[in-house]
Amino acid sequence: MQKIPVIQSIKHALNAVFQFRNAGIAIGLPWMLVLAGVRAIEFFFFTNTATAEGDPEQSMIFRPADLIIATFSMVVFSSIAVNWHRYILLDEVTASGKYFRLDRPVWNYAGRTLLIMMIALIPVLLLGAMLLSGFPSAGLLLAFPLFMAGIYIMRMSVALPAAALERKDFGIGAALQITRGNNLQFAGLLALNALIFFFTFLALAIVLSISGGFSTIIGRIFAFALIVPVNLFLSLFSVSLLSSLYGFFVEQRKF
Repeated sequence: MQKIPVIQSIKHALNAVFQFRNAGIAIGLPWMLVLAGVRAIEFFFFTNTATAEGDPEQSMIFRPADLIIATFSMVVFSSIAVNWHRYILLDEVTASGKYFRLDRPVWNYAGRTLLIMMIALIPVLLLGAMLLSGFPSAGLLLAFPLFMAGIYIMRMSVALPAAALERKDFGIGAALQITRGNNLQFAGLLALNALIFFFTFLALAIVLSISGGFSTIIGRIFAFALIVPVNLFLSLFSVSLLSSLYGFFVEQRKF
């Protein structure tokens, strides 16, 4: 039973992002620009209109556009992930014609991602609904189930690179089997991953607050321009970490 080295895994993933940054930019930037454009259109033409009257409850109302944006974001991430996994694990240089790939591996990757989220989160959401219906102030009790769900999401996600590599013999069950005995290590990975996301968004928030953020048209344009490299970095890092985990557990690679 292999034990994943937590710190080395994070370092390995970060090193991949910075060492192969040119390839990462080529693979991810085209999609990120498209996604930023879609989000900018949604923000300028829908979000502002919905909140212009100053009613804070408007921002909590679910809109069909939210589902469209979320679905599109998942497809974008899956397309980038397939190309980046194949670059990291197979040394496959992505041809320019495949930057916007939407072939079977991408749809399999997106479908498997959705399935993993459903397997891990639906039980927690049902538990939360039952708990909060009887004890509305007991929300903090869901922290542990959510954290455990995060651990199992990471363990099951070791199967995602296999989808990118078009391996049909390694699925979610195999990922859980090969990562057994590593819950404590995955808890560490989850915590460090969360810290990287937190400090990245904190730095972004500080820069936006200094520049005026979304208070002016220029500030909004600057914000959307700045969000592009941030999202690109976090996407490449997340996929690199999964590649590292897959390489360690499945391909017996050493860091």
